[in-house]
Amino acid sequence: MKKLLTAVLAALLLLCVAVSATAEARITFQMGGEPECMDPTLNDYSSGSYALQSLFRGLYKYAADGSLVPAMAESYEVSEDGCTYTFKLREGLKWSDGSPLTAHDFEYSWKRTLDPDVGSDTAYTLYGIIKNGYECYVERSVPVDDLPIRALDDLTLEVELITPASYFITMTASTAFMPVKKEIIEAYGNDWVNSPETYVCNGPFMLAEMKKDESYTFVKNPNYYNADEVKIDTVQYVFLNAPETVKMAFDNGELDIATSVNTDAMKAYEGTENLMATNRIGYRYYEFNCAKEPFNDARVRRALTLSLNREILVNAIIQDPTRRPLYGWVPYGVKDVLDPATDWRVTAGDAFAEDLEEAKALLAEAGYPDGAGFPTFSIKYTPSTELENVAQAMAQMWKQYLGLTCEVSAVESGVYWADETGTRDSGDFEIAYMGYTLDYPEPSSAFFLLENAEGSKQTRWDCPDYLTLCNKMRTALEETEREEIYKQAEALLAQECPVIPIYNYADSALVASRVTGFTRNSNGHPNFEYCTVAE
Repeated sequence: MKKLLTAVLAALLLLCVAVSATAEARITFQMGGEPECMDPTLNDYSSGSYALQSLFRGLYKYAADGSLVPAMAESYEVSEDGCTYTFKLREGLKWSDGSPLTAHDFEYSWKRTLDPDVGSDTAYTLYGIIKNGYECYVERSVPVDDLPIRALDDLTLEVELITPASYFITMTASTAFMPVKKEIIEAYGNDWVNSPETYVCNGPFMLAEMKKDESYTFVKNPNYYNADEVKIDTVQYVFLNAPETVKMAFDNGELDIATSVNTDAMKAYEGTENLMATNRIGYRYYEFNCAKEPFNDARVRRALTLSLNREILVNAIIQDPTRRPLYGWVPYGVKDVLDPATDWRVTAGDAFAEDLEEAKALLAEAGYPDGAGFPTFSIKYTPSTELENVAQAMAQMWKQYLGLTCEVSAVESGVYWADETGTRDSGDFEIAYMGYTLDYPEPSSAFFLLENAEGSKQTRWDCPDYLTLCNKMRTALEETEREEIYKQAEALLAQECPVIPIYNYADSALVASRVTGFTRNSNGHPNFEYCTVAE
């Protein structure tokens, strides 16, 4: 009997070990590359937001159905003039290290983003909406301590806006408005993001492991206010860039969710529950280096912009039916200011159209009839079969239609995006690929990106008239006035063409059948808070 009991207990122990080993709810998620920035108050990259939306939460967040719901905030009130918001935070909020999170953390974080000495790449998001933010960050005429962002007590945050903005609550769900812990930053400086031991956050997950250029591992944050509703224990972000490799890994069950979905993957999974498509308020575009001849001439830039056949680029080259050719700077998916039931892009109409005759005339007017005398130039991009194919097609169109010689050149991602010395920051390009996803679904989010007010190195395009329009956007009270300003700004961009919009983003993903509840918000960022997995 004793031997039998011993055997039974041993079997039960093995069963418990087996159950324990399989009990972890784990998701393996693929994205194209390692996040460029892991600090929400500095980040202006979509790849960074992919990770930060799992690690942090702002005052509001996106629910499973895509609606906006309270997160760190419990509620808010708006003053009669629509310019002062007072947020009431939840009681008992904590950082991932267990320390209290209060309204003072939000005051510190928002002011840090607007501190010109910090130099945040996402400061424009805040100074476009918060009173005196522009004067603080750009003009340096208002000290950061004097900004109207105030923690009235541990649970109450008050902020004054430049003008009433119905979209402000949506902005508080974006990474720029998320909190960071003052004591950690003061202790470790910008290095706080480089180690799980110093990485303190407040979202549904927290950082457990970082393997450079390979993967990051996030685990459930037990101190998250909604931790009881989070069913996933571990999310591993795997960095793979080649879509062919990604498809193979998904086919073999090595990935639960894949975001680098090429045409072959779409065809293979078309019509199945595993192919997920969602709209996204962003676009692919190309930047001119407006400081270099002959691209310092708006006529040249417009000629190259008008001579591209976007229908061919999207439907024949990329072969992705979810994307839409774009003939303006504001993407599809942004609500119209006057009629939120309609799309701004549809209401406003195209800002320009393909026009070879005008393109040839502009080029001749600029001194390059039929392309004569125009120097050889290049398009630069990061390694990608799709980007290479698009660049080759663009170069061929310019050769065939305008008689211009354009070379294409791939630049390793680390070099392309490197701060100060990289391809874009150093200006080592004539035309460079780029993409952007709006921080909030309102036209101003698109226009402020090109403002160049603080001497941004993006396009090196300086246009006083455009700066004037952006300043008017910040102060326009009436919706009809803002709508008119937006149309004027887009018309100016269509003439100046510092950038070439190509197509509207749409997000495709491959999702394993074992995963349910996976969502992406209108910015394309993944959300694992509502996920479950079946073993």
